[in-house]
Amino acid sequence: MLISHHGLRLSIRTRFFILLLLLTILPFLAYRFAIDLHRIMLNNQAIVQEQTVENLALILENRTDLWALQIQSGMPTRLSHLNLTNSVLWVVNENRQTTYVVGQLPDHEPTKSVDLFTSSGKILIKTLATFLPYSLPYPYPQSATPEHKLITTALAGKTVQQYRMDDNQQPISLMSSTPLIIKGRIIGAIVLEQRMETLFSHNLNYFYRLIGIGAFIFLIVIIGALIHTASLSNRIIRLDNDVKRTFSSQGRITELTFPDKRTLVYNDELSDLRHHIHEMLKQLSAYERYLKQLPKTLRHEIHNPLNRLSMALSLLEQGSDNPQLGYAQHALAQLKQIISSLSEATSIEDSLQSQEPENFPIGVMLNHYLQNTQTLHTNWHLDYQCSIPDSVQLCGDGFMIEQLMDKLLSNAADFSDNKIPITVHCKLLGDNIQISVMNSGEFLPEGYENQVFDGMTSMRTLNQAEETHLGLGLYIVKLIADFHNGNVYAENIETYLNKPFKGVRFVVNLPVNRS
Repeated sequence: MLISHHGLRLSIRTRFFILLLLLTILPFLAYRFAIDLHRIMLNNQAIVQEQTVENLALILENRTDLWALQIQSGMPTRLSHLNLTNSVLWVVNENRQTTYVVGQLPDHEPTKSVDLFTSSGKILIKTLATFLPYSLPYPYPQSATPEHKLITTALAGKTVQQYRMDDNQQPISLMSSTPLIIKGRIIGAIVLEQRMETLFSHNLNYFYRLIGIGAFIFLIVIIGALIHTASLSNRIIRLDNDVKRTFSSQGRITELTFPDKRTLVYNDELSDLRHHIHEMLKQLSAYERYLKQLPKTLRHEIHNPLNRLSMALSLLEQGSDNPQLGYAQHALAQLKQIISSLSEATSIEDSLQSQEPENFPIGVMLNHYLQNTQTLHTNWHLDYQCSIPDSVQLCGDGFMIEQLMDKLLSNAADFSDNKIPITVHCKLLGDNIQISVMNSGEFLPEGYENQVFDGMTSMRTLNQAEETHLGLGLYIVKLIADFHNGNVYAENIETYLNKPFKGVRFVVNLPVNRS
């Protein structure tokens, strides 16, 4: 992940990992769904059990022959013809005595064999419950001995429900009671009890199975997506590194060692992109070699015709005073300068590639250079300050640094309005030598602060000596700065010495050798 001046920059791998992180919300949504399902089942079960106990009361009211002879005796009797699985029914007389008992509660939760997916779903939900504990909103009160209130309320003529609690204060069963009415008179109550785990365990197993299958599919998708993303990201990184190795620090194609890999394993759009980039770099390399040789070829091929043309014009001038001959001589001189400028840029590039860097005292060299320049170019009104210690060493080439200074000062002289001298400051800032050249004059157009260092970029057609410019001076400055592992930039200046000012400053930063 990178942060540039354009804002936050996320790699493809980082964005995909963020997507996977968002997908991890799905198990928590399933957990939330499981809780809601428990709530729905609790409410539905309470409603169903309430209706069940009321229906049983109606049945017993209409079939008094099943129990009427024994209810007054207070002796409980089991009614074998009523089958209540995993639940128990009590018939209580108006004296709060149990006369009938139907069914039997299991002592513990019945163990049933479940498959892998169901077990996985249960484990997942229980694991999430340890991190996100919850309490179910039981729709009715809880009590350790709910039967006392249930019987009392039912004998008063109301249907009521409560949960029985265990020693850990957790509901273990749901109890419902309703009055037993004969000929408009309450003669007893019916109480129905059913254990919590038997209320909806069968339906929950289906849900747990669904959760387990979903978690297994989710895990496979996540693993597959991780492997695919890692592979795709690594291929993109390799492609980026291969392209970077093809170019030098100056942005030129050094050697085309870019591998063109098109395998059956990765026969996709990315392999096509690699192939197309490889073909493009081959053509670009050939075109670069052609452009690199073009100035030398032009200089060699045009040199002799230009000399003959110059001699012919000189002879014509001796026998004629036609002013057009002077114009022709001037145009010929401009043509020679253009070819010389092109050759100079090419020769400097070649020299930088073959030059072996060596340490030299940059402060001593700059002091001598600026003293000589101030003496030779009095019309520049040069004002310089060089505070670099003599012991500071720069790894590079002193002659190239002089070339860099020549181009910067020449550019400053061409654009200066001569209101203040051309100012040069050379100082040591941390581990860098900073050289700044400032001239008063027009501002650089907006957006040209970096563009002025591109080759063949110029904002003028003629300088003070009326010589044609190709915009290669500052391009050479950048080449030399890059060779010394430094950088160069330009900026408009609006204040100088705490006073309003209008001008441009060029700054070169060069790392010093501390070894």
